[in-house]
Amino acid sequence: MQHRVVFRPSGAEVSVERGTKVSEAAKLAGVEIATPCGGTGICGRCTVLIEGDFGNRVLACVTEVDRDMVITVPEKDSGKVIAATDDKHLDIDELSPMSGGLGLAVDIGTTTVALDIMDMSTGEELYSSADVNGQKKLGDDVLSRIQCAADGGTDELRRLIIETINRLIADFPDRGRIESVYIAGNTTMEHLFAGVDPTPIRVEPYEPVVVRSEMDGKDSGLTVKGDARVLTMPCISAYVGGDITSDIVYAGMDRSEGISLLIDVGTNGEVALGNRDMLMVCSSSAGPAFEGGNLRSGMLAKPGAIDSVRIDEGKVSCTVIGGTEPKGICGSGIIDLLAQLYIDGLVDKRGNFTDRAELKDGRFIVHGNVGISVPEIRDVMMTKAAIFSASRALVRNLGIEFSDLEHIYIAGGFGNFIDMDSAIVLGMFPDVPREKFVYLGNASLAGAKAALLSSTFRDRIEDAFSKMTYLDLSSDPVFFDEYMSAQFIPHTESDLFPSVHPRVRD
Repeated sequence: MQHRVVFRPSGAEVSVERGTKVSEAAKLAGVEIATPCGGTGICGRCTVLIEGDFGNRVLACVTEVDRDMVITVPEKDSGKVIAATDDKHLDIDELSPMSGGLGLAVDIGTTTVALDIMDMSTGEELYSSADVNGQKKLGDDVLSRIQCAADGGTDELRRLIIETINRLIADFPDRGRIESVYIAGNTTMEHLFAGVDPTPIRVEPYEPVVVRSEMDGKDSGLTVKGDARVLTMPCISAYVGGDITSDIVYAGMDRSEGISLLIDVGTNGEVALGNRDMLMVCSSSAGPAFEGGNLRSGMLAKPGAIDSVRIDEGKVSCTVIGGTEPKGICGSGIIDLLAQLYIDGLVDKRGNFTDRAELKDGRFIVHGNVGISVPEIRDVMMTKAAIFSASRALVRNLGIEFSDLEHIYIAGGFGNFIDMDSAIVLGMFPDVPREKFVYLGNASLAGAKAALLSSTFRDRIEDAFSKMTYLDLSSDPVFFDEYMSAQFIPHTESDLFPSVHPRVRD
C-alpha cells in the first residue's frame, strides 16, 4: 500500500510503500536528514515531528511510514552554530577557529558518544557519527566506571573510549587532517579520556583530580594529525562536568540579563541557575530510572521501546519507536505513563494504585507484558524528586521563584523527547508558562563545535567558568526539605502546580 508523505518546511512530497523508514522517504523526496549512528536509533540526531501524533517527536531512522503523513524536519543551517534561539548564534563570518584544516568535536556520554567533524575555514559540518560508549561493558554508570578504575582499570577504560572515537571517525577519509579536537563530557568521562584515575572523585572533598586536560594528537591516541591540539571542556566539580559548562554557554545563560534555569536530564541530574553576573550549579544524583534502570520493562530509547503513552478512562494507547511490537518502555514513555496514571485517577499522589486500576500480578500493563509496579513507580518518583528539588534548592538559595525565570533550558538528547505537560504533571519540571521552556538537544556537542570555531565562544567558556559556584546538595538543608516534599505526585505543595489539579479525574 502506498502512502503520501509531505515534508515541511520544504513542501517536498513523495509516495512510498507502507513500512518504509521515514529517513528513506526523506531521501527519496530530496530532504536531508542526518543519521550519524547509521540508523540504529542511538544518537537521537534525526528527530522529526509527525503532525497529529500525541507523541510526535520520533526518530526518522527507525520510524516507519504507516499512513499518509505530514512531517516537519527541524531546519539546519550549516552557516551558523545555532544556540537556543535566533538571537544566540554565531555567524560563520565572525568565527575564528582554533586552527586550520579540520576540527573534531566530541560529546562523551556515559552511554553514548557523539561527534562531528568541521571544516575550520567555513564552519561547515562535514561528518557526524555516534555509537554506544565502549566502556559500557565495564559498567553501566559513572560509579561503576569509577569502581573499575579503582580496581586498576583506568588504562583499559581509556583504551575503550579512544577505541570508540577512532572507530566513529574511521569512515572519514581525511581524519589525518584534523588539527583541533574539543572534548566535552561529565567529569568522570573526561578524566578517563585523559587517562587520569577518577577514584578520588567519590571521596571527600569530592573534587576533580584535574579540571581540564590538554595534549597533542599523538599522545591522545586518536587517529588525527600528530600535532593536533586536543582539549577538554573545564569541569566544575566531581559530578558537574565539562558537558554542563558547554550547555550553559551554548544556551547563552552567561550573557543574558535575565536569570534562567538549565536542567540536564540524566543519571547525574545536573542543574544550573544564573545569568551573566553569576552562575550556580549542582548535581542531584537522579539515578538511572529514566534510562530504563531498575524497571523490569525499562529500556533505552531504541526500536521496540514505548516512547509515549495516553490513558483515557483506563484505556491505554501508546507509540513505539520503529513501529514494532513493544519490547519495553523508555524514559519519555515512563514519564508519560506515570502522568497519565495520575490524571486518570489510577494512582494517587503517593504512587499507590487506586481501586480503579486494573492490575495483573500487581502491575499496570501498558501493552503485552510491558508494565509498571508500585515499587517501580516509587523509584521513578525519587528520580523526578531529585531533579525538581535540585532546581528548587538553587532557586530558593538565590531568593527567587520559578516565576522569575526568563527561560528553563532542557539539555541532553533525552530531553528532546520529554512531553513537557507530562513532566509537569509528574512534578519533575516547574509549572510555569510552557513558552519559557527551551529544548537544547545535545548542547554539550554543540558547545564543543562552537568552541572549535570561535575564539569569542572559547573566551566565554573561561569567563563563565570563573563565575560558577558549586552548591553541595549533600550539606544543603533546603535540598533535603525539598526532596522529601517532592516525593509525591506532583508535590506536597499543590500551589506549586496550579495547572495540574484541574486535570485530575475525580
